[in-house]
Amino acid sequence: MNKIITVIFLLLSLCFFSQNIELIGGINRNNFYDFERNEGHYQSSYKSEYGYTFRIGLEDIKFDKLNLRFTLSYDKYGGKIDVSDGGNGGGYTTIANINKSIISLGVYPLNFKIKNKLDLNFGFEISRLIIDQFEGQYNFWLMNWGSSYEKLNEKYDRFNTRNYFGIIGRIAYDFNINENLILSPQYSYYLGLGSEFEEFPRGTKSMSQFQVITTIGSLM
Repeated sequence: MNKIITVIFLLLSLCFFSQNIELIGGINRNNFYDFERNEGHYQSSYKSEYGYTFRIGLEDIKFDKLNLRFTLSYDKYGGKIDVSDGGNGGGYTTIANINKSIISLGVYPLNFKIKNKLDLNFGFEISRLIIDQFEGQYNFWLMNWGSSYEKLNEKYDRFNTRNYFGIIGRIAYDFNINENLILSPQYSYYLGLGSEFEEFPRGTKSMSQFQVITTIGSLM
């Protein structure tokens, strides 16, 4: 956590020297997913939900020969999961409603501007869980023994993974309001590469779409 705080203060200090500062707010639509096939004993079902995002973006940060973009984000997102697995003698199911909040650092090493209006950015995000909310139940059955269930918040102290990593892409179009103000509607897509949960189903990952309501860019 101390490392994240250090990065936050570093980024805030860079704001005063950057050429372009963005204040971003909008909605996101999260989808949990996995790469397992729904066959045999394994079955998974995910329901997406809407959340929201707030970001500070810093553009045109020069590092050696690279022209970098950074973002510092707060995201609230979630969804519903229903995942089952087991064997011939028994099985188990996790049914849960997930709501979590994370803080993220985005780094974009690939940045392109077309006709000084259209921005294309590609990079990665590392994130840290700051609010962990979940509810649901864990069902278990065993042949010749019967079945039982436990509430998730009684079975686990923490269900969501603490740290996350994924790749992200962004497209934006700039409308110049005046010399110091730019309005930039934009769309971002994030693909998580790590597990979202510490407990079953550990193979579940997250992908989200971010649609901006308002973005303000201030040239410094």
